[in-house]
Amino acid sequence: MSELAVDAQDTDRLGSLDGLIGKEALLLSPERLDTPDEIFELEMRHQGLEYIRRSFALEELSPLERALAPLNLPMHGANHIGNQFGDRIMPCFLSEDDEKGLEDFRLLNPHTTDEELVLLVNNDQFRTIKSGMAQYLESISDSMRTVVNGRLALAATEEFPTIGSITSNDKYQFNGAETPRSLENVLTNGINISVDPMGLEQLRLAYEQASDGILPVTELVKNQQILGVNGFMSSKISLAVHDAVDHTWTFAMLKRNGYLDKYHGLFDSVGNPETTDIFKREGEMVASIAFGVRYWATVENGFEPFISSSKMLGHMDDLFDKDKLHPLHMSAYKILRELGRSPNSREAQSLGFNYSNYVIELNEQRRKYGKIKQRDPQSKRVIGELDPLGPDYLSLFVETHHELLNSDNKHRNELLRFHILLEEFLCANGSGRLGPEDSLQLKAQDMAKIDLSKTTLPPSRIQWMSRNYGFSAIRDSIL
Repeated sequence: MSELAVDAQDTDRLGSLDGLIGKEALLLSPERLDTPDEIFELEMRHQGLEYIRRSFALEELSPLERALAPLNLPMHGANHIGNQFGDRIMPCFLSEDDEKGLEDFRLLNPHTTDEELVLLVNNDQFRTIKSGMAQYLESISDSMRTVVNGRLALAATEEFPTIGSITSNDKYQFNGAETPRSLENVLTNGINISVDPMGLEQLRLAYEQASDGILPVTELVKNQQILGVNGFMSSKISLAVHDAVDHTWTFAMLKRNGYLDKYHGLFDSVGNPETTDIFKREGEMVASIAFGVRYWATVENGFEPFISSSKMLGHMDDLFDKDKLHPLHMSAYKILRELGRSPNSREAQSLGFNYSNYVIELNEQRRKYGKIKQRDPQSKRVIGELDPLGPDYLSLFVETHHELLNSDNKHRNELLRFHILLEEFLCANGSGRLGPEDSLQLKAQDMAKIDLSKTTLPPSRIQWMSRNYGFSAIRDSIL
């Protein structure tokens, strides 16, 4: 049985929304869906993976020592351990049996250079990292428990001065009130981007470094907290792109093409993020798809996702055989069947990576912000967590991904426009032509109307941003 099929057995409890109508549902409290032990387990895995990443980054070495590490230690450094590969290696490092963990580690096959560099450690180095991680996790166990309890805090106390992030998200999810961050209001008012005065000096230095070269200022400062995005100061470049393109533009594209109406039942079951707040926890069920398309553009050749588009098709076939697919799902099913004929096409590869990335990233969302709750459309009672393998969300995912790659929607063009406009703004601030009081106000639906023929950016820099359109989705530098 495939690993997707195994997961499907565990998560198939929700089925289609049509099957939920009129069913009796229990009123579940946040504590029952997000338990302290479960959040602690996610926190422990997160901290463990961060320890492994630091170990392979060889942060304690000088640049020269790091470059010579394969010869002198010997141990190859690995700057990037992605979340999907991290999910593959974590059970080996968490295994209670050291030798069984090592045995499982040696059975892993690398698909990229970064993965190969990680798997090249010798047995003693594996044991050293494994024991060091265990000691580190034990040393921070109490602090992790405190963090977890803080996220689940039901009320402000002396120990936890504010309500927990998970609890507040649960209270916010179904309040139904329109906010300034609803899709309509964001399209009307736009995204406001400014330079945080605290980051102005870093921006000026980056502008001088960029000069008339190919590398954008945006790339040079993308890991610095130098922006204000809709009032949130000390923000990174990634937040500006994520809010403007992944959230706003993508929700607007879905609305324009009729998908918000088509999947109204699904959106209503999670609190209608498009009519309340497209940036809240539930908005990521759409924005993460657009982010994944950008992220996939940076993935090394040879990467294999843990859920391929072929496995997704197999899962849909299984749902069809069980009579769990309805007319709502047939367009997505058709897309998957077409991709099944060309499993090595760019769309098929992107879809597999993108969906796998979202399923893995759900654990990160659960850890910090809690699960996306789903409610019965009639009783409005919470019936569980949104099922990423359920036919409704899976179909929305497949169709949204398909539209993002559809040339009619010009997603890649709009992303380049935003990168150019943001680069122009940063250069103007870095050069002193604009001051800290100036801001960039962008409306996603109007970006295509902006005439960029008079841009002052070097043509080579625009070409670099066009060819490296996923650069703002990752922390790693692209040289």
